[in-house]
Amino acid sequence: MKQLTVKLCAAVALASIAAFGAQAQEAKTISIAYSVDVLDETQNQALDAMKSRVEEINASRKDVKVTLDVYDAQSSVDKQISDVQTALIKSPNVLILSAVDAAGSLPAAQAAKDAGIPVIDRRPSDPEPDVYSVAFYAYDEVRYAEATTNWIKKYLDANPGKVLNVGLVYGAPAQTAQLRRADSVKELAKQQPDRIKIVTEGYGNWLTATAQNLTQDWLLAHPDINLVVCANDIMALGASNALQSAGRTDVMVTGYDLTDDGVQRVSANTQTLTVGTVLKDSNQIIDVAVGLAENTFKDKTFYVNPVYAIDPSNVADFLSKTKN
Repeated sequence: MKQLTVKLCAAVALASIAAFGAQAQEAKTISIAYSVDVLDETQNQALDAMKSRVEEINASRKDVKVTLDVYDAQSSVDKQISDVQTALIKSPNVLILSAVDAAGSLPAAQAAKDAGIPVIDRRPSDPEPDVYSVAFYAYDEVRYAEATTNWIKKYLDANPGKVLNVGLVYGAPAQTAQLRRADSVKELAKQQPDRIKIVTEGYGNWLTATAQNLTQDWLLAHPDINLVVCANDIMALGASNALQSAGRTDVMVTGYDLTDDGVQRVSANTQTLTVGTVLKDSNQIIDVAVGLAENTFKDKTFYVNPVYAIDPSNVADFLSKTKN
């Protein structure tokens, strides 16, 4: 009897070991390659949120192990294409692409598709090329632009005697989707020509220093300018710096991306408006990537919600709700 009991215990132990081994083998690695156009302040904050989401999934799920390999294209199309070729050697399950150039970076996406790897477009263009599996609208240009133009309309309604003399600071010319951020103000100016006048425009190329130099020049050439619309908060910082140096507290500055610094400038009254989604919500792209790898995500588009328009009237409330 004792011998039988020993044999049964041994059998149970072996079965447990086998079951544990089977469970361990069932943990599937989901590898995600992320080719980002440039790791600037905004993209670094988004990347931190993505890495945190990877950690959360790995901590909560024992059946998968998610990995994230990041490639910084440093604003170079050639480097992005080369980076993706390097990434494809590792045969990732999913490629996330934040394109340097909507057209120039297409060969990178095409190479992944040809290799049978689904591609998420983090900078969707209109129309969306069919090489992409999912258009991920972290930066939804239509909703972003609408939030800014709605804010301008409300401002004009509240200030019926005011005429806005506007300078437009675009991002990089090759990234055509973002042009809508400033172009929407042009369209509004056509609708209300007696209230909005576009006096100047230029490309800031997403750089603080470039936007600062542009604004300094504009203050000399167009002393009546009273609104600078920037395509992101990094360039809005440059405009703000130029205005503070010139002592021009009468000029409003708007930006996009809802960066921590941008929100703080709104709170300090050195920036008037920032529009965007909360950067930490960019982590949702990891769930989309995992869904693609597991064949559970079937949609062609994904929109991060909500879009905020933060100005001095609501910045304190926003900070109190999002401080954690």
